Amino acid sequence: MTNNEIAEILIRQIADIADIIDIKFIEMVYVEGDSGHSLAKKSLSEDFPYMSYETLIKIPDFTEKLKGGEEFSLELTSKYSKKINCFVSISKVENYAQWAVVTQGEKAITDISKRLLSFIAKTLSDLSVYANREVFQRSESKKELLNMRDIQARLFPKFDDVKEMDIRSAYLPAKFMSGAFIDGFFNDKNTYTVATCYIANEGHSSSFIGGMIKTMLRSDELIKNVPSVIIDKINNKLKNSIPGNIADIYLSIYQINLKTAKVSISSFGKIHSLLYINNKNGVINLSETETGKLFTNRSFFRDLTISMEEGDILLYYTPGILRAKKENTNTEFGLERLKGKFKENANLDSLEIVHSIIESVYDFTDYAELDEDIILVAMKRK
Repeated sequence: MTNNEIAEILIRQIADIADIIDIKFIEMVYVEGDSGHSLAKKSLSEDFPYMSYETLIKIPDFTEKLKGGEEFSLELTSKYSKKINCFVSISKVENYAQWAVVTQGEKAITDISKRLLSFIAKTLSDLSVYANREVFQRSESKKELLNMRDIQARLFPKFDDVKEMDIRSAYLPAKFMSGAFIDGFFNDKNTYTVATCYIANEGHSSSFIGGMIKTMLRSDELIKNVPSVIIDKINNKLKNSIPGNIADIYLSIYQINLKTAKVSISSFGKIHSLLYINNKNGVINLSETETGKLFTNRSFFRDLTISMEEGDILLYYTPGILRAKKENTNTEFGLERLKGKFKENANLDSLEIVHSIIESVYDFTDYAELDEDIILVAMKRK
């Protein structure tokens, strides 16, 4: 795959979420030394007076900032005296060149959109380096990808600001990079959302998809909706923008009313969640409830609402934990073992719960290398 092909693919995907990140023009530029050239560009509005890279490099302030090698914003004025907000995200390629993702719009873009565009620039540089190599057979490349996984894990939320709930997570990355993520944010002062995403394949494309979904979740267009509406809108966007099988994507949203401890849940694909009920000392598999069964079909989205009492716990898990096994054996960790460990440790706080389950996975697999990501999120009513 050539640099031009990589740029064309990503620019088409970004164009489909342009309304969410609020841009009118995007251009992919490859810069080497003092010279650069545009590989792909797309105008997203017929009446927006964008300035292409060929025009921008004639502006001293732009070229000076581009040489600096760091992302930057610039307010420009078109030849029609119209204000243009330009944001450039940059990622270096093997110390001698860099990719620049140049976006323009009527408004300054948000911080979350900047993070997504920075991620895209990094994806471009990585793909251009690895496109024509057998990457995963080279130890140095593996080391670099694992470093990226470590960074990815450290970006997951800590949940410390949610005083009414005890929420903690654990993440065990598999061999290769994926689009799996955990996110947590306040919708308003009384509502907190935990979102989990698992993509059943690895590589840069799944990582890009994960970043795109995360950006959509926090957009003003979606953040005030109930989980089922959010998932329906994301589903429609994904069908139009992502080539391939969206059945590989599993997205679950848990919207918590912090005053009443009612939790509204919806899922794109099977919901991988267990509910521990404290006063009955029992565990319910939410995928086996009537609403939970509907999630699996991906054709009709609704909300499953539960009221959590003191000591009740929701546990999200990725299917990788069920399929974890020792090397050279076919015996899997399995759902019943997970339910047993969850119930056995339900009297502990959330951090101890996820750590105890992770320890039991390690003991079971004898620390064998994982084939799939394992993510756990425990949400306990205080």
